Amino acid sequence: NREIHHAKMATQARGLQNFISDLRNSKSKEDESKRVAKELANIRGKFTSSSSLSSYQKKKYVWKLVYIFMLGYDVDFGHAEVVSLVGSAKYSEKQVGYVAMSLLLKA
Repeated sequence: NREIHHAKMATQARGLQNFISDLRNSKSKEDESKRVAKELANIRGKFTSSSSLSSYQKKKYVWKLVYIFMLGYDVDFGHAEVVSLVGSAKYSEKQVGYVAMSLLLKA
């Protein structure tokens, strides 16, 4: 069971790495914008769906939002999720929340 958990975590981490690679390998700004729009729609759907996200998923999607924000895109819909991470009892969630908040809310 623990091996399955580690394999799942590695697959999810690859999702973040693949997203960043996709953006870096975009042939044009238009391709990048399309990929970002697709990912933002996916993240928005995950945050608003009735199914609860795991701690790892919340952190992964917030890190994606931070990266997208650093590229100059609007990610205002994710601020509520960042604030919820700050209020978490888990240190790892708080850490991601505070880093994201310091970047997203400064602008």
